[in-house]
Amino acid sequence: MDILAIQPSTISVDIKHPATGAAIGLKVECVSLEDDRVKQVERAIKNRALRGGRNTVTAEKIEDNTVEILSAAVVGWEWADDLTLGDLKAPQLTKINVGKLLAVGWIAKQIDMALGDEAAFFSNSGLSSPST
Repeated sequence: MDILAIQPSTISVDIKHPATGAAIGLKVECVSLEDDRVKQVERAIKNRALRGGRNTVTAEKIEDNTVEILSAAVVGWEWADDLTLGDLKAPQLTKINVGKLLAVGWIAKQIDMALGDEAAFFSNSGLSSPST
């Protein structure tokens, strides 16, 4: 097995209604937290914190940082015909629209939980039958 062939893929997070657990018709495609796009955002956050000095961390900044990281992981989505984001039907994938979506706490939590399952990003990566 070539360990360099073991690379993460994207996952699709099927967003569920928080009370019923039923799919609401929104699938969010995400990259791993180890993806370069996400790591770039994490480094920018760390650099801002280092430039800010001591005692600049607030609960609001931590929440904003979390949303920024989750936003970087979202690379696509599929919306059911009858599903909207406020007044937007089938919204385009933009930073602003991703931010609006992640402002919905129960959706952000589901995406955050899915991103925590690192193995899901490697489900078919580099799999081959062992040599005998």
